Amino acid sequence: MKRLHRISQLIKVAWAEAVRSLRFNLIPGLLLQGVMIAIAAAYFRSPSVHHYLLHLGSLKEQWGLLFSFIGTSAASSFLPELLRPLLPKSTRPAQGPSRVSRLLFAIPFWGIIGMQVDLFYRFQLLIFGPSDRISIILAKVLVDAFLYCPLLAIPEAVCIFLWRDHRFTHHGFRGWSPLRFYALKIFPVLMTNWMVWIPVVSVIYSLPSALGIPLFIIAQAFWVMVFTTLSNKVQAIQEA
Repeated sequence: MKRLHRISQLIKVAWAEAVRSLRFNLIPGLLLQGVMIAIAAAYFRSPSVHHYLLHLGSLKEQWGLLFSFIGTSAASSFLPELLRPLLPKSTRPAQGPSRVSRLLFAIPFWGIIGMQVDLFYRFQLLIFGPSDRISIILAKVLVDAFLYCPLLAIPEAVCIFLWRDHRFTHHGFRGWSPLRFYALKIFPVLMTNWMVWIPVVSVIYSLPSALGIPLFIIAQAFWVMVFTTLSNKVQAIQEA
């Protein structure tokens, strides 16, 4: 009975954290989804956008994993640093690691994530084939959201950032059971990922496979821009 009670309390706390995360990410998530839907519509209706995206797709085909590394790293590493001077001083973080330290961590990490996503998209294409039917698009979205994200992508990101935040030591993992760690550290992030990225990857998988990584990079860049600005504003309000 005591074990069931502890599990019940853990579920309540995990759900509360997830709801708080969802509320915080609601606006940037909706903005990102709107942008991706607009890009998909423009791909079919605007010859210039269609040509530009196909050009990005051809570049991706030529450069392969290097394109994924550079593009994702630029969107997730350099873009936040470029945004910092443009933010009002009241919304900039007052403390934290130096710019060099941030980049030394972020460039390889996000570059590797980009290559990982690239390989995962290739795996989906190999298993399911091109997205020429709604059933195939749905299968890819389900595998992405309910296998890849909860089993690899989100736990990986949470653990690596926790490791970074504790000065690259194991101290952040002390005292956690696997169940409690997943419930309180990973599940809230996973819920936000589902809310924001399921519509986004639905758009990505509905377009030609060569555009998968270019669209992922565009989505990542927009997400970083909006989320960096809003999260810093919230932090400034909380510290005021």
